[in-house]
Amino acid sequence: MKPATPAPLTLALVFAALFPLAACGVDVHDAEQGKKVDIRSPFGSVNVRTDVENPDTGLPVYPGARPLRTDEDHESADVNISSPWFGVKVVAATYESGDAQDRVLDFYRDKMKTLGPVTECRGDIDFRGGRRERRPVCKDKPSARDVQLVTGTEERQHVVSVKPRGAGSEIALVYVNTRG
Repeated sequence: MKPATPAPLTLALVFAALFPLAACGVDVHDAEQGKKVDIRSPFGSVNVRTDVENPDTGLPVYPGARPLRTDEDHESADVNISSPWFGVKVVAATYESGDAQDRVLDFYRDKMKTLGPVTECRGDIDFRGGRRERRPVCKDKPSARDVQLVTGTEERQHVVSVKPRGAGSEIALVYVNTRG
């Protein structure tokens, strides 16, 4: 797993396409701030919000950071997929800061310690270990520009990805919680 800057609406639509559409209801609302998508079926539901002002990733926003905005995509989302057999909740937000990557990483190294051991990776994150206890491990790529900090298990994780952006940094905060 390599947490990149999320494209939450794209991710949500992919999940939605995987859901059977027989006997379901689809509700889509465009708002000035983002989109709301609700899909209900006998097999479960998909709820997507890209109009999230303060996404609850369980991580603090870096002081002075501003939400990152692009022309095409909203850079925050709350996606919830629920069925009797499994569930996935992903909350993601992207910010920008004028501070250098190292300074932002120092802040998050300190904050994430309260959640458990922190794996730092310049490369790709994978998970290894026994069922329900799969922990993050790094597949180093020394030439990678972005650095991931990950804590938790494969089923419940917090991820911070920081990469240089001009003279400052781009910060992606992600929370993933799965069941089933």
